[in-house]
Amino acid sequence: MESRAESNSRIVRIAASLFFFLCVPMSIWETGYVHAKVFVLQDPAATATNLTANEFIFRVSIISHIIGNVIFILMVMLFLKVFSPVDKHLSRLVVIPLAAQLAIVFALEILNYAAVMTLKSDARATFDVAQQQEAAYFLLRLARLGVGADKIIFGLCLIPFGMLVYKSGFAPRVIGIFMIVGGVGYLIDTTLYVVLQRADYLTIQTLKLYSSACYSLSFLWFLIKGVRDEKNNAPAYLI
Repeated sequence: MESRAESNSRIVRIAASLFFFLCVPMSIWETGYVHAKVFVLQDPAATATNLTANEFIFRVSIISHIIGNVIFILMVMLFLKVFSPVDKHLSRLVVIPLAAQLAIVFALEILNYAAVMTLKSDARATFDVAQQQEAAYFLLRLARLGVGADKIIFGLCLIPFGMLVYKSGFAPRVIGIFMIVGGVGYLIDTTLYVVLQRADYLTIQTLKLYSSACYSLSFLWFLIKGVRDEKNNAPAYLI
């Protein structure tokens, strides 16, 4: 018969697998390939040409982004199945940003879809070609800016999640600290993104890189190790 620790370890490994084998590849494909292939900063005509030439994969990326966020929420809920008994209040603080994030993602993808429709003259048939290109570029730019600002939601989810891990004893405390650091990093990044908004800000990747590395290492630990047996939980554990 499967023990409680074995059951919990299986659940968190499934959750971590969703992150590494679905969420991460989908995110890289959407932002690293599709949007890089379509969007040309400060060039509405080139962006419109790229979008028209790659319309199908762009439409697929809209669905992929929504599905990816649903999978991410499922991943977090699986983790909470194990960690929520530690602190019900912290668990609620993890869930609330997730609901907001899904709503934001839907809104951002409506902007992307509207950009496609604008270029196809479905939204405003009275626009000439240049106006359609400018309008489509504006909608895509809004969506990209929204994705940047949306990182604050991710940060607000990671911080209480990291606190749960830290308090639980199911993992070394440093794993919870990594999650908290990653969440704080995303909050700082979003603040800089909003306060210091400029055309080249999207090229600054250092803070995002360190933040992503912190929480990714945490999920990697759960993928490999699972969780500790409750009998052996010791708050002072470190690796």
